[in-house]
Amino acid sequence: MRKLAALVLAAVLLCGCDDSRRINAFVENNDIRLQVGSTVNFRYDPLECQLAFSRDRREFRAQTDNTSDYYSIVFSEIPSQHGQHVSADLTWTTPTDILTRDNLSLEVVRIEGDMVWLWSSSGRIGVSIKLLE
Repeated sequence: MRKLAALVLAAVLLCGCDDSRRINAFVENNDIRLQVGSTVNFRYDPLECQLAFSRDRREFRAQTDNTSDYYSIVFSEIPSQHGQHVSADLTWTTPTDILTRDNLSLEVVRIEGDMVWLWSSSGRIGVSIKLLE
């Protein structure tokens, strides 16, 4: 029984370290992007993309000029402080589908100027946004 408990504790600790590495790798990048696991599903390129932000609707959107690829996130409240927890509805495109995660729990893991990086540990999803005014 003690061996089982030790194995479970080791597995929990290893998972925690893995999540910390993912978060650190995510916040070290300054791009506006959506990342699911280790895959970057969308990266903003100012030559081919557009950004939109509505404080009233608590919504951020990044999309290609022809809207073929995008991610859109609607927050329960505007993220504004490091460590803040918010929920959001997230929609994004993949090469073959449009995916949605409703009521996604996100933590603000970095803020720098008008840029905000958010991470969902449960979904292993990272979203970086720019608060346009």
